[in-house]
Amino acid sequence: MISIIMPVLDQYEMTVQCIQTVWEHTRDFELVIVDNGSDPPFKPPFSGFNQLSVIRNAENRGFPAAVNQGVKAARGDIIILLNNDVFVTPGWAEKLVSALNGFDIVGPVTNYCAGMQKVQIDEYQNLDELYGSAETLAHHFGDSVTQVNFVIGFCMVFKKSLFDELGDFDESLWPCSGEEVDFCFRAGEKGYRIGIVNGCYVHHEGSKTFEKLEHENKLNYVEVFNKTNRHINKKWHMTNFWEKQAMDTQRDPDGICLNLGCGYRKLDGFVNIDTRKEVNPDLVHDVIPGLPYDDNSVDQVRADDFLEHIPIGKTVHVISEIWRVLKPGGVFESSTPDAEYGQGAFQDPTHVSFWVENSWLYYSDPAHRGLYGVEANFKIESITRKEIGNRVYPLHVIAKAVK
Repeated sequence: MISIIMPVLDQYEMTVQCIQTVWEHTRDFELVIVDNGSDPPFKPPFSGFNQLSVIRNAENRGFPAAVNQGVKAARGDIIILLNNDVFVTPGWAEKLVSALNGFDIVGPVTNYCAGMQKVQIDEYQNLDELYGSAETLAHHFGDSVTQVNFVIGFCMVFKKSLFDELGDFDESLWPCSGEEVDFCFRAGEKGYRIGIVNGCYVHHEGSKTFEKLEHENKLNYVEVFNKTNRHINKKWHMTNFWEKQAMDTQRDPDGICLNLGCGYRKLDGFVNIDTRKEVNPDLVHDVIPGLPYDDNSVDQVRADDFLEHIPIGKTVHVISEIWRVLKPGGVFESSTPDAEYGQGAFQDPTHVSFWVENSWLYYSDPAHRGLYGVEANFKIESITRKEIGNRVYPLHVIAKAVK
């Protein structure tokens, strides 16, 4: 049996909507609501023939603590952690549970989350349109699963036996944020496999509890986010765990990897390219006219603080050149100051193009590519941002060449 664990804090109407989609599209399950101090206490809607129980906390103990309570009370052998601001779609549970045949922790794709699980599908305005768009995506991706190092906890599936082995979610991360990443890292450390089920789409409203608590002056989202980053990075000896969701790229040791605009930050195993002789690159070359490599000959291209120095009228050409030389499935990794956040994009007078998350639609989404006839075609694996100080938020993109 499936046990669906759903922590809640107020937001009664949204929670009931979430539960209704679960009842409509799920079979053979129990629903365990963990009420984290709602005022008034959460009163479950009529459940019909579905099994529903409520665990009541007098105060907000935080999401990880609520999850631990719910899992320990669960009677099923398969656990689904589900945020109360998620609307599920037909076949969602079957797709996720089926993926456990080859993976140990899985999650779906969605419209709102950080990292590789965020995807764009046909636009929808209501539940019927959502279900239709989700069906189209499912038909396209089938039962494919992308192995990763972690999934985000808005919807997360694993066997209860795994929880029994790994132990509780980290309750020090109050009220939430990062506990699922830590759980996945602990699983990966023991050799368990984590995956994104590409053909399973659910709608996620996103950050509703955070917004409520911030509105009530009970927390500061940025402070919580930064504290989480420091905690996980320190525990797992990383500089930015958000960049580690994708599995390490497996490439031919004799393959070609390019580091564009290397400056003084040279990378071992890469051809370090720059226009300035004084930084002693491996290759002095201006990328704007083109790259001196054959079609489909390069395994990986890294462009760290590079694209913002390309004139805006030349960016399509440069990215098309990067795509041209990459092998099918070759990796393009870019980091640019996010022009939507902070001031990093505009404070440097040498920046002559400006990048936001939607900029990458013109190299990955068919409709946007077709708008200007862009040949370059990439599958975006992840887009993340993190403040590095002085209100500078690099936008970090990992993409694979589609050919």
